[in-house]
Amino acid sequence: MMRIAVLSLALTLSGCGMIPPRMSDHRAAPTPMPATLTPKERLVAAIAANGCLLTGANVGTILTQAQMSSDEMKALTLELAAEGRAEVSAAGTIRVLTDTCI
Repeated sequence: MMRIAVLSLALTLSGCGMIPPRMSDHRAAPTPMPATLTPKERLVAAIAANGCLLTGANVGTILTQAQMSSDEMKALTLELAAEGRAEVSAAGTIRVLTDTCI
């Protein structure tokens, strides 16, 4: 009985060499997905894309582009200012400080 099982396994394994190549062997490598931006990175990018300055006139556009609420934006702008990555003026405008926004 053991011989039959071993012989059956040997026959099964010997047939494995006859399997045609997988389809994936002929396809191009998948394109890597872009890294997901953090909320703070989205906010900085949205402000930078709108002239590096967050004002009352463009706040709606920036919130939409950054995909966040005004409460989230307020908390993040405070963090950016504390980190030295943004300047808040007395008039309430916020300028981000990046490589492109000085």
